[in-house]
Amino acid sequence: MVRGLSLLAILCCLWGAGLVHAARQEAGGQQLAADELTRQLAFLSAANLSPQLSSAHQALIDPGLPPEQRDELLFLGFQLIRAFNQQLRARPLGEDGLGDAPFLLQTAEGGEYPLIKAAHRGEIWQRVAELAPEGVRYLRARDRVDALMRLESIPWPDFPSDSLIEPGQRHPQVIDVRQVLTWLGDHRGPDRGEVYDPGLVDSVRRFQRRHGLAADGVVGPRTQAWLRVTPRVRAQRLARNILRQWHDRMAFDASYLLVNIPDYRLRWITPQGERFSARVVVGRNSRRTPRMATEVVSLVVNPSWNVPRSILRRDLLPKIRRSGDYVSRQGFDAFTLSGEPVHFPPEKWQQVARGPFPYRLSQRPGDGNALGRFKFHLTNSRAIYLHDTAEPELFDRQQRALSSGCVRVEEAELLARQLAFEGEVDEAGFDLARSLGETRWFRLRRPLPVYLVYWSAWLNDKGVAHYRRDIYHQDGDLDHKMAIAMAQGNQDKGD
Repeated sequence: MVRGLSLLAILCCLWGAGLVHAARQEAGGQQLAADELTRQLAFLSAANLSPQLSSAHQALIDPGLPPEQRDELLFLGFQLIRAFNQQLRARPLGEDGLGDAPFLLQTAEGGEYPLIKAAHRGEIWQRVAELAPEGVRYLRARDRVDALMRLESIPWPDFPSDSLIEPGQRHPQVIDVRQVLTWLGDHRGPDRGEVYDPGLVDSVRRFQRRHGLAADGVVGPRTQAWLRVTPRVRAQRLARNILRQWHDRMAFDASYLLVNIPDYRLRWITPQGERFSARVVVGRNSRRTPRMATEVVSLVVNPSWNVPRSILRRDLLPKIRRSGDYVSRQGFDAFTLSGEPVHFPPEKWQQVARGPFPYRLSQRPGDGNALGRFKFHLTNSRAIYLHDTAEPELFDRQQRALSSGCVRVEEAELLARQLAFEGEVDEAGFDLARSLGETRWFRLRRPLPVYLVYWSAWLNDKGVAHYRRDIYHQDGDLDHKMAIAMAQGNQDKGD
């Protein structure tokens, strides 16, 4: 068994076989393959996912590395990337582990033979290129990660979280703001010293938009928290999320609903383009919305809400203990665990709420129902679904990790009507149920896939990097000061 065979040795095999012309052609392909493989290793090294990948990249960029060792490292890199891809592909949606423990990679016995075969066919570059992620703007992301890593040696400014810089103000920190935005590509205007001029305000607004902040131009604690994130942390976050998107998209159908949890947004994607988009409220950190693949199978108009025991215990019982009329005021019907109706005066409800509470509550349909007027029933064992809300004002908040795990959808009626319009449910029956205020279930003619994902960084259509707060701490950032600063910033004025 041949082990440790280098790309150079593969070419020697070709010469030994008398394929001189093929070897000469392959020499050019080898250089292209070597350059491509080195850049792939650089991207994975920036993602900081495996010490083996990082070590291989660091060794490869040593200018004093002998050519023979370089070829051996390139071959090892090929095997390591292939092993990483195989390990990542095998993990289900929501369990990619990209922010957890390092990937430990094992190279396969006989791993040199695919390259020998590719060399005979003049396809070494193609085999290397096939290792790269597809369909996630990988090449643009790789360029962006490379650019960020070139900034790594620059001393990065700090920004005090207790200051506030408003448009037109003169402030010494303006110089650092302008410098950081110039390095990150958000600002290309003239240097006006400590004056927070209109051109820089526009650049700050651009920076705020791509970080999910209110684009008010005020440099407050949340904006400063993002300004102090170092290039290495940015590169790691972007690289890991590009890989996560590649991993997740492998299982995507042609038409689906996509909920990106850190972006607080739902989209209906079809082969023809985006059909619907809306802001959402997701689970708070203590009651996280899970990452998973599921599907909408039914639409419920005017749903009742059967309160889960966990929400009853943690949220409702404290309110009932404070005010016994909470049950009737919020439109709840009460039942024993065997299903018998229960009717108590307010004082009695306060009393029983202090004990084990052997009852279940169901909220009647109506404008005050916690689910609103529409529920999109999903197939899963975690009691997670999409629904309307009786608190539409929550959608105007910048940070919307506020629910107990389910996803509240802004303009849920519009989404429901689009499902009806597309023929997935009976439109006339839908309109009748909506007007009468009665509960009615409509089974979709075809289940619609739903993917709940966690993408806290991505590239838009123009190749611009966007970042969102790591609300569930899933990205394993090197610099956890960012999360701490953002948590503090939530209590302060300004964005």
